Amino acid sequence: MYLTKRIFSVSALCLLTACGSTNPFMDDTNDNAPPSDNVPPDEGPGDTSSNSLFATALNEDLTMNSLEYRDNGTVDPSDDTLLINNLPFDNTNESEGGYTYTEPPLPNGFSRYESPIVPVGEVQYFAVFRRSGYAQVGAVASGDYASYGYGGAAAQRFDAAGVPAERAEAYSFSGEYAAVRVTDGTDVVEYVTGEVNLQADITDFDNIGAVVGDITNRQLYDVNGNQLLVLTDVVNLDVAEIDFSNAAIRSSDANNGSGGLSGSWQGIFAGPNGEEIAGIVVLEGTAEKPNPVRETGAFIAAQPDN
Repeated sequence: MYLTKRIFSVSALCLLTACGSTNPFMDDTNDNAPPSDNVPPDEGPGDTSSNSLFATALNEDLTMNSLEYRDNGTVDPSDDTLLINNLPFDNTNESEGGYTYTEPPLPNGFSRYESPIVPVGEVQYFAVFRRSGYAQVGAVASGDYASYGYGGAAAQRFDAAGVPAERAEAYSFSGEYAAVRVTDGTDVVEYVTGEVNLQADITDFDNIGAVVGDITNRQLYDVNGNQLLVLTDVVNLDVAEIDFSNAAIRSSDANNGSGGLSGSWQGIFAGPNGEEIAGIVVLEGTAEKPNPVRETGAFIAAQPDN
């Protein structure tokens, strides 16, 4: 099948790959385990660790179910790669290589990666990625589909985590956000950056706890990393419940008020005492453009002393 730019819709490609939602918190049977030598990362069931969160439950087109960072072992990141599972036509797997590091990185510390370009039958995906002391996050999308197309977002902690200790006042977290944005009806791919601020209340709700926040200082970049606009909107991350059984933050609404974007967000605590929160955000709407957009993003926020 020959795949050209803007030809196939997601609904058509659902005949070729699984399109459905799954529980992002599954059995804790594979925490931090590397992929089997007999199961390349672009095949098999994906990452089912309870330390990993994917956007499959937020949008059925966000099918990425595994994200692995490969460090080349030197101080030069140019040979580092991302291995991303369960995206059709991205021309990557264990033997063919992964998404390659692309200069320049975004100004807020997120790196940019791209899948290989091939002349026939494949599409190109664009990804953002960042690591911290306790977690890593990423998001991926493509402009080569007739609609928003396939993509994904992931938040992964490196080890089992806890939540902050109970106390009267809320905990504050701050950090960086980045997203890949695609525009419906065009092949435009852009990046969005921002600053994320969260408040976590461990005791206010009986036996639950809550997290609320926003994303500010949002800026738009083109596919080559050049700044286009300073966005004036603020994305609200509505109150979400804490699941203490797995140090997770359950899905809640996200929106930029009357700005035309709405969607969902989720998160997980990272670090033995919940020093960080890693999360994913999916937004759709008109934003500041005449054509609708989908913004698939991720963030890492830390307590001030971490």
